[in-house]
Amino acid sequence: MARLAVQVMNADRMMTRAKASDQGIEFAFADGCTGMISFGDIPEIGSLSNLVDMELPNPYEAVLRNRRGETVELPWDFARHYCDPAYRPRVDQIAATGRSSLGDRIRRIRESEGLTQNELAKAAGIGRITLVRIEKGGSSPRYATLIALAKALGRSPADLLA
Repeated sequence: MARLAVQVMNADRMMTRAKASDQGIEFAFADGCTGMISFGDIPEIGSLSNLVDMELPNPYEAVLRNRRGETVELPWDFARHYCDPAYRPRVDQIAATGRSSLGDRIRRIRESEGLTQNELAKAAGIGRITLVRIEKGGSSPRYATLIALAKALGRSPADLLA
């Protein structure tokens, strides 16, 4: 009989261990991935001698305290970036897909309303080149720009995002 293996959903997001050493802090994730964040990349701590306390209050963040009493929160994705070389390209791909979907949605709504890029850009108070970049998925709109586009299209921001 073949053996099956299952893993906790989102195990790549769950930190299970943090251990300090002279070089930095080693993190382990529920899916077995491990890696080190050097103290040079955590300037508020700087060195092992400046680290007073460390805890994992939940699987998604580590909390460090330095000698000055300052607290440094390290989210799971910050740690994962250091532990998993394949993490960043996956996240970048997901972001690109999201930008592309949003841009396509805005373009389809604009076209269904019979607006040109110039007309929508003017109504939203943005440059046409900015709109072109958003529609092509080359950039994400700032929140204020998203609101302005939604208003100019007579839609809610949720309509553009969903």
